[in-house]
Amino acid sequence: MSDTLDAPQQTETSPVNEAMRALERRTVAHLTAGGTTDWGDAPMRISPREYTDPVRFEAERRELFGKAPLLAGLSCEVAKPGDVMLFDSAGPAIVIVRARDGTLNAFLNMCTHRAARLVADCSRRKLLVCPFHAWSFDLDGKVVAMPGEASFEGIDRASRSLIRVPVAEWGGMVFVKAHASDEAIDVEAWLGDMGPELLNLDLAGARLIKHSRVDVEANWKYALDTYGEGYHFGALHPTTFGTSSISNVILYDSLEPHYRVCFTNVGYRDLVGVDEAQWPSAPYGASHLLFPNSIVYGAPMEGGGRMIGMYRLYPGDEPGRCFTIMSTYRVADAPAETPDSAFEAAHDYIETVVRTEDYSVSKEGQRNLQHAPEGFEMVYGRNEIALQNVHRNIAAMIGMPLD
Repeated sequence: MSDTLDAPQQTETSPVNEAMRALERRTVAHLTAGGTTDWGDAPMRISPREYTDPVRFEAERRELFGKAPLLAGLSCEVAKPGDVMLFDSAGPAIVIVRARDGTLNAFLNMCTHRAARLVADCSRRKLLVCPFHAWSFDLDGKVVAMPGEASFEGIDRASRSLIRVPVAEWGGMVFVKAHASDEAIDVEAWLGDMGPELLNLDLAGARLIKHSRVDVEANWKYALDTYGEGYHFGALHPTTFGTSSISNVILYDSLEPHYRVCFTNVGYRDLVGVDEAQWPSAPYGASHLLFPNSIVYGAPMEGGGRMIGMYRLYPGDEPGRCFTIMSTYRVADAPAETPDSAFEAAHDYIETVVRTEDYSVSKEGQRNLQHAPEGFEMVYGRNEIALQNVHRNIAAMIGMPLD
């Protein structure tokens, strides 16, 4: 990833260019003031039970990961009819498929004969064929073949269609709700003011480069907290992220229940006192939380253009375990001469830093919280406003007030 502000020029009057310039003005104002940051009204105390209580944990899995729209991936991963995306992270196994008419369908990934897993990989296909007894379904979930059908006299094919899961597509993103239902998802209503910001990332023009999974011995919220503040850069990342980003200087925008934060590249120091007309043009980049669990981050690449990092965090099988699906995409504005290997290298670098630095702290912090003495409270500073509001929103969504 680039540490400079020398990205290719965009049209000066474009809304995307102006959106980024507005963020840059705020960043330079903080630096001009000596290194201030966006912050909240007061510090916030929080009980270790937010990370250790099994009752709260089950409520989060049920109310957030079982009912809320979840980002399953980008449209580029299911671009053509017959393309398949698998989504198993939130509980039920789900298969998402592009139908012949170009729409998306999502189903429980189970054959309606004896519940075997129907699809095991993401290869393009014309039919969904069960590996157990070869029952076959079209891309709309209808049964088209039942070997030995005479054995199922009185069983109506129509009654054995695949079980639907809510799915919707908007702005190059695919959302599902992890439960069986034929309800619609109003993505624009769910995203609200976050929607226009995400369009600035040109997700519809992205291409998947790499996926990986990182397992963490920590509560999913402890791991998620590491993405929402730049206060730790200098201490935790002195030789990695801290070399390119200024610690404790961030922008925060509440887009309830979502948020956007912008970390401050060291190159912005060079713009202090410089007339804005002389500032280089940079592509839109910021870190966005799509509530409850998905970070979508745009960052410049060496040589121009951008990468998209997507980091989706999910609870494990107990309060002190979680995992992250990390994905890196190439945006259409990346020059042709920039090889895919550069994006792979960026993915590997970010994964290594997050796993060995951020998540190492998460693991040890979680262990300490499980053994914290009675009355101990964590505290989020005014400069950790994103974390404060995420915990408030989670508590409201699950109907359990913060301790």
